[in-house]
Amino acid sequence: MSVKDYTAKYASTIDFEKGMDDKTFGNADYRVFLSGEHHSQTKSFQTKKMLIQYLHEKQGVDYLLYEVGIAHGVLLDDYIRTKNEENLTFWMNEIKGTLAYTQEEYEFCHWLYDYNQQQPENHKLHIIGLDVEHQQATSARGLSLLMDDSVTPAKEIQSLIERIKESDGTAVEEFPQALEDYPEQMKEVFGENFPWVEQYAKNVTATYQFFDWIKAEKPNPHQIRDNAMMDNFRFVLEQLPKEAKFFGQFGLDHVIQSGGAGYNTFATQLQEDDSPVKGELCSIDLVYVYQSDRSRIGYQCEVYHNEPITLFRDYYGKDTFVSLDEKGSPFFRYEGEESKDREDFDDKFAIGTTDYFQKILLLTDSEECQPYQE
Repeated sequence: MSVKDYTAKYASTIDFEKGMDDKTFGNADYRVFLSGEHHSQTKSFQTKKMLIQYLHEKQGVDYLLYEVGIAHGVLLDDYIRTKNEENLTFWMNEIKGTLAYTQEEYEFCHWLYDYNQQQPENHKLHIIGLDVEHQQATSARGLSLLMDDSVTPAKEIQSLIERIKESDGTAVEEFPQALEDYPEQMKEVFGENFPWVEQYAKNVTATYQFFDWIKAEKPNPHQIRDNAMMDNFRFVLEQLPKEAKFFGQFGLDHVIQSGGAGYNTFATQLQEDDSPVKGELCSIDLVYVYQSDRSRIGYQCEVYHNEPITLFRDYYGKDTFVSLDEKGSPFFRYEGEESKDREDFDDKFAIGTTDYFQKILLLTDSEECQPYQE
């Protein structure tokens, strides 16, 4: 099909109140769904709510992947089960100065708790952090939730364990070495959660490597983050049921496939030959479109990674979802096909788009989020 005919058939205007449906989303034959956002945008949160509801209720996704550290994920997962406001407030105050420090982030956590309460016991959502441990005090607080409080720590690790319980971020850096020196004592404290603690220690090591690269101004320090995400995801797959399905909304760079972000992204690694989910990843590109007097069509958008956004110019001004991976799509790269085999410029420009992402969502006039107010 031509680009024009294809988009006329598959482009659908989104109503966030009504939510997503099967016809609009299209091909959902995947196990991992990732949407790529611009942080601190109001419509990023509207999108995340909509996709969580659809993928959870219609596609069996129970696990939410987060762009936070493993221990941060533990804390947030605990929140959507217990609504411990003290922990949520602690986390929000710790992320002050980052793009996540918004009222919308705080309110989204409340929404997710309320939504999860409505789900059947055998179909609850769970949060899993995959990123490095950015905020150390929050990391310690999350780690403490993995402990068996009925166990008295051995004297060799007692001081460290107490500091972790007190959310002392300096204890985090010491943790990997202590785990190596006193594995049996640690195993007593963390019990059945010990495999997660071992993975956490690896993640802490990656965290400090990441910070060291930034300090040394080495190129592409975020490669360490994406490598850690992939290593953590491999671990997660080993811990969860084989039928587990996942959704995560990350910064756009992390979800573009085929090295489209200029380095070996998390999404790119998910599609490599040795990946346990190769061929099972759906990346969704969120594109933010704004009214502009400087544009002859009245709208403009920021283009990242050479995405062919102009192919969707007829839909600027409306929140529009397009499933790019349907049968006969001009956005595929067909085996043996050359660019010259397509006559229309737009059709040539479309070739290979699905190498990078499989769905696109145009978001019109999104506003900046508001700073968090405690």
